[in-house]
Amino acid sequence: MTISYQALIFDLDGTLIDSAPDVCASINRVLEAGGRRRLSVAEAKDMVGWGGRVLVEKALALTGEAGTAEDIDRTLAAFLFTYAEHPADHTTVFPGVIEALKGFKATGVKLAICTNKPTATTPPVLSALGLGGFFDVVSCGDAVPHKKPDGRHVLLCAEQLGVAPEAAVMVGDSETDIQAAINAGMRSVCVTFGYAHVPLEDIGADALIDHFDDLAQALNDIYKPVVAS
Repeated sequence: MTISYQALIFDLDGTLIDSAPDVCASINRVLEAGGRRRLSVAEAKDMVGWGGRVLVEKALALTGEAGTAEDIDRTLAAFLFTYAEHPADHTTVFPGVIEALKGFKATGVKLAICTNKPTATTPPVLSALGLGGFFDVVSCGDAVPHKKPDGRHVLLCAEQLGVAPEAAVMVGDSETDIQAAINAGMRSVCVTFGYAHVPLEDIGADALIDHFDDLAQALNDIYKPVVAS
């Protein structure tokens, strides 16, 4: 596997892993404890991508009173606790991901995760799924001053990897990821099997892929060498 980029920056939920079932199960444990109805997995998918607090805000608003800031804080803390305790009961790695990561790693490509997922839950999920050892950088949304779709989140990952933005590609599944790449001036690839909330043809990615087996070819197809001025 040979590609022309020095680094790949991946989103996590909906890109590398199908985590919606565990996100749904965790928020449902908290909602039920508070006397609220359960969410469906489809409803939970619609809330994923902006971080834990937004997910909690949306879940509360959909199942009853939106709640005060204190209610949201308490619900978020309970959600993060139970999710960290059950990080991957039902979560699966998408087909081809492990093989692709192994191939990129073997050829010296630097790898990072740029996720809005909180710090409390990201390492447990990566560890449970055997993914942690692949990545040189893991950047969570609550640990940075600007999170996706702010391009500075992606640029920070590139800086931590020690590569220029034009030498890296953002790989994601949603408008949040691709807009972050666009805002960062970085090329992007979007998977078609994730949690996008807008039509994929409108998402603005440089390439769309249906399987991780297609990623290396897509990266080469969108490669544009930097011309010295």
